[in-house]
Order: sequence, then structure tokens, then C-alpha cells
Amino acid sequence: MNGGEDKARPGAAGQMQPNRGFVENGWFYEEDQQSTRLGIRIDEHLHSEQSRWQKIDVYRSVFHGNILTLDDLVMLTTRDEFVYHEMLTHVPLCAIDDPREVLIIGGGDCGCIREILRHPCVEHVVQCEIDERVTRVSADYFDWVRPVTADSRVELVFDDGVRYIEQNAGRFDLVIVDSTDPIGPAVGLFLADFYTKVAAALREGGVMAAQTEAPFWYPAELARIHKQMRMAFEHVQHYWGTIPTYPSGSWTWAFASNQRRATDHFDAARAAEVSKHTRYWNPELQSACFALPAFMQQAIAGKNPFDL
Repeated sequence: MNGGEDKARPGAAGQMQPNRGFVENGWFYEEDQQSTRLGIRIDEHLHSEQSRWQKIDVYRSVFHGNILTLDDLVMLTTRDEFVYHEMLTHVPLCAIDDPREVLIIGGGDCGCIREILRHPCVEHVVQCEIDERVTRVSADYFDWVRPVTADSRVELVFDDGVRYIEQNAGRFDLVIVDSTDPIGPAVGLFLADFYTKVAAALREGGVMAAQTEAPFWYPAELARIHKQMRMAFEHVQHYWGTIPTYPSGSWTWAFASNQRRATDHFDAARAAEVSKHTRYWNPELQSACFALPAFMQQAIAGKNPFDL
């Protein structure tokens, strides 16, 4: 996930609480809602720069591998990035019969591209990332970036994702919104106006998949995003997984479409082949991940499950 600056994350009551990341005594800490800290022991600070859009850093950890942070918030670690990228890609792709054209909005670390290319039916992948430096830096520290971006099926576009969507109506089988948190320049990627433009960029039967934040920490934001998506899509279904280095360790995504539900189609043969190369997603998880705990259902319905 990347793009944007001045990042913060919303509190349970919908108030924006500033997050901060910092290094202290050989540990990288990310403080969330001024209440919780995730600490990762780091062994080396490999890279730091300020791009036009954001601060980009890469750290090395013996346990977690390389760690990418944007504006001092963890975007990925080598140890657990596969969860986020596999769930954001394989769940929608295996629910679409014969997907050929895929667009990624954001995704500068190219992890989504890596997973999409495991589907031989996909003929063309466009990644529209506003900050080229994220991709170039990632290429130096994450070994999948150069091979996947050299694939003839891949097109890299460094531009504003909203503008790109507006120029490509009715083109894609799948649009993946791999964005940072809904704050600052990225906030527009979580509004009904943007989702309506995504819907217009889809072919008949097309799907949008997007990250929808951490349900334990941000239930009000999950509800708000769901409401915005429902203004643009007839069907919006959330699914979830575990990512140890993300806030609270749990994360959610959404499957949205005007013509299909996530369970309407499942390409079992393709899924079986893809799962030979995955470490989190598998065919059994394809439907299981949509079974939400009660508190998530309550949050999506607009209730605060932690209002005890």
C-alpha cells in the first residue's frame, strides 16, 4: 500500500487519531491511536528519502526481513507481506471467469502484480502508482519487483489513479485499490465518487477489490467505507485475514460488483494451480474468509461493537 502523506488512522468513534513511527534504541515503533505500539527490532536502516509525495524508508530486521515504511508507517515486511497481496488478488481473481485485464490503483511495491501474474488467463496488468519512487526503491530491496515489472504483460503508469480511471471506462475485469489509509491525498480513494468511477471502468461482470482497514481498531471507518461503496455497487462483501505487522494483526478487504457476488463463481482448477505458489490464501479460504466474526458484522452495520 502506498501513496499520500500526513497519514493518520481513524479511532473507533470516527475521530482521526495521529499515528507515528519512530526509531528508539534499535527498535522501530509504530504508535496507533496514542494507545498501542508495535515494536520491531531493526538491525540496519537501509534507505531513507523524501519523495515529492512522502517519506520512504527501508529497514532490515533479522526476523522480519526488509521493512518498507511510508511516512514512518509500516507498509510491508518480507516476513508477512504475502498475506496482504494474496488476499487482495486471488480472492477476486478466482471469483471471475476468465479475467484478462486488471488495473491496480497504488500498489507501488508490486506485490499485487506478482500474485496476479500467477493467473495465466490474465493478459494485461496496469499498475497506476502516483509515486514512482516507491516502485524504484522497492526494486532495490524486494526481490520480486524487477522480475514482475519486466514481464511483457505488465504496464507501469506513474500518474494520479483517479484521472487514469476516468480515462478508461468499461475496460477492466478487475480493479484493485491498493491504497494507504484514508487520510490526506488518499482520502479520495475511499469515497463514493471514486468508487462510482471504478464501477464505470469495469466491464460487465467486473469486480473491484480494495483494502478496508483494521476491524479491531477502526470499526467506524470500516462502516463508513462500506457505506460509500454501497453508493456505487449493488453488492459489497467484506472478507478478512491476519497480518501480524499491521495494526491489531487483523485486516479487512472488500469484494464489490454490480453484477456478481463473491460466491457466484469459483474457478477451482485455476485456484488449485495458483495455490501451489501461495503461503496464505488457498481454495478452502476462498469462501471461509467471508465468514465474519459478529463484531465485524456489527461494525459494518454501523454499530460500535466496543461500546461496552
